[in-house]
Amino acid sequence: MFASFGKYIVIIFDIDEIYPFEVKLVPLKRLKIILMAFTAIITIGIIGLMKLENLSLLDAVYLTVETLSTVGYGDIVPVTPAGKVFVIGLIIIGVGTTYYTLSLLISLAVEGQLKNVLGRRGMDRRIAAMKNHIIVCGAGRVGSNVVERLLHENESFVVVESDQATYEKLLDRKVPVVHGDSTQDEVLLAAGVAKAKGVISTLSHDADNVYVTLSAKSLNPNLMIVARAERQEAEEKLRRAGASTVIFPSVMGGRQMVSAMTKPVIMDFVENVFYNQELHLDIAEIAVADGSPLAGLSLASSGIKDQHNSIVVAIKRGAKLLTNPSASEVITGGDIMIALGHRDSLAAILEQAAVSVRE
Repeated sequence: MFASFGKYIVIIFDIDEIYPFEVKLVPLKRLKIILMAFTAIITIGIIGLMKLENLSLLDAVYLTVETLSTVGYGDIVPVTPAGKVFVIGLIIIGVGTTYYTLSLLISLAVEGQLKNVLGRRGMDRRIAAMKNHIIVCGAGRVGSNVVERLLHENESFVVVESDQATYEKLLDRKVPVVHGDSTQDEVLLAAGVAKAKGVISTLSHDADNVYVTLSAKSLNPNLMIVARAERQEAEEKLRRAGASTVIFPSVMGGRQMVSAMTKPVIMDFVENVFYNQELHLDIAEIAVADGSPLAGLSLASSGIKDQHNSIVVAIKRGAKLLTNPSASEVITGGDIMIALGHRDSLAAILEQAAVSVRE
């Protein structure tokens, strides 16, 4: 931007144009820097007074704090020329730093950010320790329901959210969350994409979900990615980008509405199984390990029905899906059984299927 004053031309730079990224330090970084500076000034003051004025440690600490706080009792004062010059420098540099530190702490506390700053550090450590977790990109209308379901399922997950208000709400609930744009590689890396098992992209724009899918897949080719889409033509692009599954909330909503009208009892049952948190009935994918006690047994002799009061409604065997398998169907290692039953019973079957007698 140019501004003319008489014969002079002044060039005015817009800081946002020069630095497209945020240059303002976030509270945590500012707090770290100022606390380090404040600690350094106190340390230098104590050591300097001990050396120049031959003061004891306690007297040096006392005089340093007295000087920085501008109390000035006058009971202990520098007597050497070098000591006086040193204290002058300590006053010029240290008093301003001291008051800035105090004002920053007070402003963070008054604005309610101090809790977030301290809580953010614990959250960062918690996220850094995660592995085989799920990353949820976006906590809007669809994403918020994903978050609630993952909490209900006790899944390990991290949310990436760009909206400040939504981010703070999740932080208050102690939900693992990273503030930023999920289309940026550094944000996905901060969410632990390199160690994650999957990504659920629920952003409102198809282009953003395609971008997230491309970025996440390039950072971790082994990821399973479930992406939201609004338009039918977006499905092919998302699958080419690496999405394992593409979900159309509007299409699914339409189907559920028709089912609720034409098949209300079935719809009520499905809703209770999948979404009613008060019921203990659930459906689970049970992977049968090689050498599991269940391998080689028929469904009838496995005890799934008689002992656990659960039923197997389908078996995924390789690329083949066996629906409504008979009681004589033999379970093999590598099978994935789709079972319906009470949660405690399904947990027991999952544990039994995962154990290998060969180990």
